[in-house]
Amino acid sequence: MRRWLNLLIFSGLMAFSIGFSNPIGLSPAAAQESTQTIYVVQPGDTLDSIALRYGLSTAELATANGLINPDLIYVGLQLNVPAASTAKSAGKKAAVVNRLHTVQADETLFNIAMRYGTSVQSFIETNQLDRSGFIIPGQQLIIPVDARSNQAGVIQPTTPLPVPFTKIEIGSLPLQQGSLMEVTVHTAQPVSVTGQFSNTAILFAEDGDHYVGFAAISANPVTGYGPGMYTVVVTATQENQSPTPVFSTVDVQPGHFNYENIQLAADRQDLLDPVLVNAERDKLSATWNNFNPTRYWNGLFRVPIDHYTRISSPYGTRRSYDGGPLTGYHEGTDFAVPAGTPVYAAADGVVMVAEPLAVRGNAIVIDHGWGLYSGYWHLSEFKVVPGQRVKQGDLIALSGNTGRSTGAHLHWDMTLRGINVDPLQFTREVFP
Repeated sequence: MRRWLNLLIFSGLMAFSIGFSNPIGLSPAAAQESTQTIYVVQPGDTLDSIALRYGLSTAELATANGLINPDLIYVGLQLNVPAASTAKSAGKKAAVVNRLHTVQADETLFNIAMRYGTSVQSFIETNQLDRSGFIIPGQQLIIPVDARSNQAGVIQPTTPLPVPFTKIEIGSLPLQQGSLMEVTVHTAQPVSVTGQFSNTAILFAEDGDHYVGFAAISANPVTGYGPGMYTVVVTATQENQSPTPVFSTVDVQPGHFNYENIQLAADRQDLLDPVLVNAERDKLSATWNNFNPTRYWNGLFRVPIDHYTRISSPYGTRRSYDGGPLTGYHEGTDFAVPAGTPVYAAADGVVMVAEPLAVRGNAIVIDHGWGLYSGYWHLSEFKVVPGQRVKQGDLIALSGNTGRSTGAHLHWDMTLRGINVDPLQFTREVFP
């Protein structure tokens, strides 16, 4: 009943506005511009910020709403925004504010921004969205004033997440090629959470009262993610109810990678054989693709050696072998150290692999949980065995020059379910 009453009042106000506008010579377009907007105060709003959004002065907005003390606004307060003609009569040009877009199923913020000739950032700032930019079907968004396409509307958009979601966070922004993307989901009650980043599934694990999932943004120049906008979908499923999806768009920025040409010794040329390379990766994938719901690590990872001369090859470096095409890339970080240098576990975990391999030489793989694995290649000696539980800083091996290597060093890499990401980011940022 209340809804119908609101509609009736709104229709009457519109008729009243039109009936009094046309006799004084306003065109239909001018009447459209003079329609009043209702703004609902959001967390963090001030009267100054609201006035700035609509091209008004604080005094104009306060006067229109009979506010004696502009500092005493509160979340949920409905403010009448003076019509464009009112602002013009005060001697200033008002911004076009009565433009809304209603989000359709499967739309992302990037799609909408492209449609209106503006940017995702403009939509986020104009609508005070969370930086992750999640939107839901039926949500109404203010179209930024810098948009090149127009659309009329008369109500204030809202930005709630659908039940059962209460909060979704994406980090760490900005994302780059080689980054690990973390998605944290809060819900009002226990649910099953799944996710999708572009064409890659995001697996979630419970972490106290919320859920955490990771996606690896591969920097592989052939099969990885190039710079651009990608869709993230998070879906919550409650028992005996239909799944509830929400959509977002993330901007992947280009990584800054070196280029190098690797010259292998004659006795190691056979290690470039694609059949051998693929067979070894398939063998390791049997370990990497296991998702362990137990998280062993906590806090920052450590660099797995205490001292090194230099980083001889950073993660992501585009590689050519013996003058061939730059279709390869460095999957980890190489530290220039003498053979026999102690190698330590980067974080707590369980040793899954400790054996000689053809390309990677003597190799160790440690499972840290939640699909995250660390790898240590080209070793000279093992100090651990498969199945052994290790703590951060435990001695696990000595460095060497085994496998497809051109000199003594330690290769350290990090993978999420078999996709390589920059290992050094784990020494700078805590996940989760």
